[in-house]
Amino acid sequence: MRQTATFIASALIATAANAGVIEVDSFHLGGFYGPDEMGMPSGTPDNDMSFQNYFMGRTTVDGFTTEERRTFFAFDLSGVFGSIGEGETIVSVSFEFELLFGGVIANFTGGEPEHVTFSSTSTPYEAIADPGAFGVTPEEVWDTLGTGTPYAGFDIIPGGTPPGPHAVDLAPEAIMDMEMAASMDEIFVLSGKLDTYDPAMDALFEFVFGLSDIVVDSMPTGMPVPKLVITTGPIPSPSALAILGLGGLLGAKRRR
Repeated sequence: MRQTATFIASALIATAANAGVIEVDSFHLGGFYGPDEMGMPSGTPDNDMSFQNYFMGRTTVDGFTTEERRTFFAFDLSGVFGSIGEGETIVSVSFEFELLFGGVIANFTGGEPEHVTFSSTSTPYEAIADPGAFGVTPEEVWDTLGTGTPYAGFDIIPGGTPPGPHAVDLAPEAIMDMEMAASMDEIFVLSGKLDTYDPAMDALFEFVFGLSDIVVDSMPTGMPVPKLVITTGPIPSPSALAILGLGGLLGAKRRR
């Protein structure tokens, strides 16, 4: 059994060694505000490419408290899947972003972590870029952000989540949606929201990913751009799959 386990581990290590990596930066990111407490439109969307950041939640500036802001990240995958070598497949996809020092001001109700959900959105990129031309309201776009098929989640623990770069592995559904977007020559959109957002009026500051200005006045700031990291590897042969399956059976037998 030890020899079988060693052989399986060697096969996995060999596959990892042959893995390739493709990185795709988000070319357009921003946010939309939800309706106010009366259900009325609360403001114009932050979808201007000349000013881009990805904070989620709300903040207070000059005595004015914004409504809840949700975000979007747009990726152009044209040519990406065509660059994957013959006999290779996507092994995994991760979403990488930056959590800045001072970029989280949330109330952590009850000492619990703040949770961010990254998901699909039913709103196509064209509608995000120009809702009016597409015949939808900004509030309708906002409602679809972070509420689609779950791709990943990220917990921010009070005093326990360090600032700096972070990455989350995306679910297989995200890979399927990426492949679909690429095959239809469409932009892939990943959206996000602060899932633990507190609407209480006394929570004047309730946001995560603050200070994340990527572009200001049409000029890049040098802030790391959120990106997709696509890892590829050889398509497992039928014999390798059989070996892996055998290893699972042997492991299950040993645990009994």
